[in-house]
Amino acid sequence: MIFFSCFLSALLLILCFPQIEWAPLAWISLVPFFCILDGQGTWRAFRRAYLYGFVFFLGTLGWFVYVTYPGAFLLVAFLSLYFAFFGVIFVYFQRLALMPRIFVLASCWTGLEFIRAHLFSGFGWVMLGDSQYKNLWLIQIADKTGVYGISFLVTLVNLLIFETWRARSLFFKANVVVTAILAFALIYGFCLTNQNKHYKMVRVGVVQPNIPLEVDWDENRKPWIIDKTIQLTQKLQDQKLDLIVWPETSLPGNINDAPFLTNKIQALAESLNTPILIGSIAQEEERYYNSAFLIGADGLIKGRYDKIHLVPFGEYLPIRPLMGWINKFVPLDDFTSGKVYKIFSISSLQKKFGVLICFEDTIGYLRRNFALAGADFFVNMTNDAWFKDTKAPFLHLQTAVFGCVENHRSLARAANTGVSALIDPWGRIVATVSNEHGKKAFVEGASWGSLPLNHEKTFYTKYGDIFTYLCFLCILVAALTA
Repeated sequence: MIFFSCFLSALLLILCFPQIEWAPLAWISLVPFFCILDGQGTWRAFRRAYLYGFVFFLGTLGWFVYVTYPGAFLLVAFLSLYFAFFGVIFVYFQRLALMPRIFVLASCWTGLEFIRAHLFSGFGWVMLGDSQYKNLWLIQIADKTGVYGISFLVTLVNLLIFETWRARSLFFKANVVVTAILAFALIYGFCLTNQNKHYKMVRVGVVQPNIPLEVDWDENRKPWIIDKTIQLTQKLQDQKLDLIVWPETSLPGNINDAPFLTNKIQALAESLNTPILIGSIAQEEERYYNSAFLIGADGLIKGRYDKIHLVPFGEYLPIRPLMGWINKFVPLDDFTSGKVYKIFSISSLQKKFGVLICFEDTIGYLRRNFALAGADFFVNMTNDAWFKDTKAPFLHLQTAVFGCVENHRSLARAANTGVSALIDPWGRIVATVSNEHGKKAFVEGASWGSLPLNHEKTFYTKYGDIFTYLCFLCILVAALTA
């Protein structure tokens, strides 16, 4: 019976995320979860919350099996611990009065999400706040609080509904306070998204070649891959663009291994009179980098960015230095992490951008540091083909939206298999690559649009996760006084 209750409760939360995206459910989806925990002892709450978390992460991150079955199980099993810890915390803080209790527990949920996004390289997907990425007015407070502020609000409302249902009483003071906070967030978002401020624009095109993963690294198919991407790029030739973006490793292998293919891309940039950003591997002596290269409108390579945040077990083995014997089983060299927040510049107007490769557009501190380094907009090049035609590309897109809102920077995303999109500084998705049926993933095509440039720094850009640190302070004070 408990398993069935946990399953149904977790299902409500799963439905808030792609590809169903019933986002309003998020505001009540945790109520059954809190009911399952209500009145339980510490160990029982831990087990029930762990089961709830396991079902939720299995339903949202199950696509990870396409990378590795054992890894997918371990990922889900590990992430479920965060729900389990919340279950214990939920029971512990029941001794508090109503008003401090709901604020402390909302802070706990927010703090656990923050830890999950940072601990052991971090995994900041399927945050509760991510489910609201299309709620344009609400998400604008992320320029002060990050996505964690949205998670806090959604949890707070769920807790108040739960407490109201449990006591069969309308808590007037708590309702007024929570409603006022929510109203302030919505009014702030309304004002921000309806301002008449003038921005300079950048015209960007993104290309989605939809190259199957099984042929991506086939030496014999490299010319076909480049020719196909070039053909899609040529569809943008009449748009007078400032920049065209290709996906991650759009030139498979080492850029120096196939100069005739590089020459093709350089000739294309020159013929279109438009800079092209491509992804490839760079090699320096014995070091390999996952890199982005900017080819100028004159056909010359203008600069290179080396990926800073590498994916553990995907681009490097964290345990390799301690376990030399593992080289016998994994003979490939690790990638080397980049060290420089490279800012590229295009056109005579000096439109500046920073590049985020693969999952880097989901990493908060990277987005902030690029904005602090002088980027007027962001570019993401990625390849989500590893996860097949699942919800993974849409979860990736959700998280990327908040990087725009937090820093008020536009984002141009070029994904090999989708979702390739243009997002403005307020999180609006203004253009995507899609086919005639509206399908956005695992289709080929190209899209373009104009994006606002912004050099001003938001509160979040300047000061980072102050809101979350205040949540931790709130928890500490409550723990010492409870």
